[in-house]
Amino acid sequence: MTMTARAPVTSPVAGLARPPDPVLPEVLPPPRRGSAERAAVLTLAAALIFQPILHPTGPGNSSPVDLLTLTSIAVAAIWAAGSHRKLRAPYCIPVALMVGAGALSGLAGPLPGTALLALAIDMLLFAWCTTAVNVLGTPSAMRIALACWSWSGICWAAIVVVAGMAHITPIEGLAAAEGNRVLFTFGDPNYASTYWDTTIFVVYACRTPASPWLRRIGYVLLVWALVLTESNGGMLSLAVGIAFVVLVKLHARRGWPAVGAAVTALALCVTGLFIAVPLPKIQQWALNSGQPQLVNSTGRSAQSLYERRQLYRETIQLDERSKGLLGWGPATTKPLLADLQYPYSNEAHSDFLAGLVERGPLGALGVVLLFGSAFLRAAPIVRHRLSAGFAAAVPRPIGLVAGLLTLSLNSFYEEILHFRFLWALLAIVAVLGTDARRPEREP
Repeated sequence: MTMTARAPVTSPVAGLARPPDPVLPEVLPPPRRGSAERAAVLTLAAALIFQPILHPTGPGNSSPVDLLTLTSIAVAAIWAAGSHRKLRAPYCIPVALMVGAGALSGLAGPLPGTALLALAIDMLLFAWCTTAVNVLGTPSAMRIALACWSWSGICWAAIVVVAGMAHITPIEGLAAAEGNRVLFTFGDPNYASTYWDTTIFVVYACRTPASPWLRRIGYVLLVWALVLTESNGGMLSLAVGIAFVVLVKLHARRGWPAVGAAVTALALCVTGLFIAVPLPKIQQWALNSGQPQLVNSTGRSAQSLYERRQLYRETIQLDERSKGLLGWGPATTKPLLADLQYPYSNEAHSDFLAGLVERGPLGALGVVLLFGSAFLRAAPIVRHRLSAGFAAAVPRPIGLVAGLLTLSLNSFYEEILHFRFLWALLAIVAVLGTDARRPEREP
């Protein structure tokens, strides 16, 4: 008996042969158990799980989580070398500008050791971002990573909430300089607030936990942990991120006229509120309320704003003393302001201002290009659908764009480029943006 080839299925309308079904990335099997690829995914997921574990600190401001970060980079390098796969580094040009300008400024500046240590941290974070871009290139790996981030973030928030209710000081991470602001193991209230903000939008994006009730409980715990940081910037960024998600959904259903009407109504409501009850009156009421959460958040906002303005003024004066196109060197703002006996000697508290003062105009350009390229990669996520595999792993990808937006807002009043989870989010956005940009995507 002879075997005959099956004839192609023809279209009854046009009489043309139907092309074979495309092989979509979502039908590819997950990494094999025991394989190098699976090890790379799991070590990266472990690094995401332990992102909050930053204390106790080690030499060069290193943290316990950095051991997992280095392990994930090493395992991914072994996997990439064995598989001979082509690696992607989507943010190499902005980082090259930042590192190159920082190296020139640091070597010519008064604190070359401090500058070179900061550059080594920059390179480590960029290597981890590149690792995440290549390891999370499949829907199964993306699903594992985001699920680990979501579940671990909720669990950490639950620990913080329990510690706050029971007044377990070692877990709360209270510091005399920060009052009763709960730092956990972050060591900085703004670092903690940005992590809780971003995790809220990661949970929203991947819909993990799958149960709606568990997810609502997770939101409550994460917002509670955010409130315990008493961060005005964190609460403002969360509100902006939520407004962004609502407006994108409104545009999808009703179009631009509805978005314009909603923005106008919101602006009128906020303006009317502040006319009826001026902001200084709200700040004074919070300061005299006797409630620690209000006193140390809204009540201290006027003083915080004044101190931040003074710090910006001092940092600009330091920039005016710099050497032309070169800055003073990465991470040198605080020690230089202290040496010059400025009253508010501290970090620049702005990535853009720090880039200009410490790395010069080229370094500031690198910072702008980094955030600009991130949003360019995020734009297709807003405009187009993901492939079926990535859409199953990230049902609401707009949440990740909202998370990126909240982090970007924080970069204006806090230096976030050394936040490790920022680089993980940049990698995730790059992967999903590439997937959404593919021309063969079905409508």
